Amino acid sequence: MDLLKNWKLKLRYGKLKTAFRHFTVIAEGEIINSNPDFGTTAGSAAFFTIQAWVIDNDQAVDMIVTIGRDLGFSASKRIYVYSTEPQQPPTEAPHAYGLNFHQYLRED
Repeated sequence: MDLLKNWKLKLRYGKLKTAFRHFTVIAEGEIINSNPDFGTTAGSAAFFTIQAWVIDNDQAVDMIVTIGRDLGFSASKRIYVYSTEPQQPPTEAPHAYGLNFHQYLRED
């Protein structure tokens, strides 16, 4: 519990160490299979976002593609990776959190 208290300050000043970097990742694509847990509808265009503690940009991209596929999303267009401030502390393994879908209507 003490480790989680003031974890951002401890991370910033080197008292909490991690081999990982924090990223926000946004993938543009299509919902292939509806997912009631996320309220997605098959055939819809969507952005899928995650926040992730990973080793590098490549692992962040691999993570969003793999998680998206498991949730019925195909990252068929651009993927954006941004180094961002974390909202959750790092753990001993790479992980993602804050998964979110934003569906939109395509203009033909």
